[in-house]
Amino acid sequence: MIQVVWFKRDLRVEDHAPLAAAAVRGPVLPLFIAEPSLWRAEDADPRHWTFARTSLEALRGRLAALGAPLVVRVGEVVPLLERLHRRHPVAGLWSHEETGNALTYARDRAVAAWCRAQGVPWTEIPQHGVFRRQRSREGWAKRWEARMAQPCTPMPGALRPVPGIDPGPLPTHADLGLGSDACQGQAGGSRAGQALFDEFLAGRGDAYHRSMSSPLTAERGCSRLSPHLAWGTLSLRAITQATVVDLARPDAPRMARRAFLARLHWHCHFMQKLE
Repeated sequence: MIQVVWFKRDLRVEDHAPLAAAAVRGPVLPLFIAEPSLWRAEDADPRHWTFARTSLEALRGRLAALGAPLVVRVGEVVPLLERLHRRHPVAGLWSHEETGNALTYARDRAVAAWCRAQGVPWTEIPQHGVFRRQRSREGWAKRWEARMAQPCTPMPGALRPVPGIDPGPLPTHADLGLGSDACQGQAGGSRAGQALFDEFLAGRGDAYHRSMSSPLTAERGCSRLSPHLAWGTLSLRAITQATVVDLARPDAPRMARRAFLARLHWHCHFMQKLE
């Protein structure tokens, strides 16, 4: 009986509650599924996979160091879970909640139906300041602040691997039916994202409130963390808490830090509208 941690847009090991919860319950299978239906959709682009792939490479190394390398498969989720469950009975499926598009919503409903039919508990844990099944936005800001103030989840000290499963290669753009990516975008992975954030707090972001709206200054003056937040290589909660701590410095650039915190609120504000 194994615990499957389904990585979606949370490609990190820090502040990862599903991974920590699964680690104390038995052998862990960290799983990422590259779904052709999503990557061939109109809102997917080759550069998205370039960033995701480099992030998966980094995540695979971090998980291998903990004892259980990332397993990557290409296909649709329910058939892959069905084959896995026949070979290695799944005691629990763990993931973060996701607010995506119509495709991911339908996919998640299909996964939930499969889990119910198989008697497999699926535990989804929030990672952003987005709240499900809300009839009103009243009180949302206070709930956001409370969630962002919660302690970050400690990284597991070690993972018990599931023997006999090939981690599999990371698919190429061609494997997913994507064209080549001629852009030189940012590197993915938690450590690359953390280096960007450290640089931002160390001085690059001190004029954020003035530089973010101009194409002449925004490239350097903005945080450049958008892809890292979109793919979850960095924890929004950890970024928020670090920014609040930095804001408390006597010589902190207060207007810049407050403007950045406001945009972190906006990140979840508009996701909440979609939810």
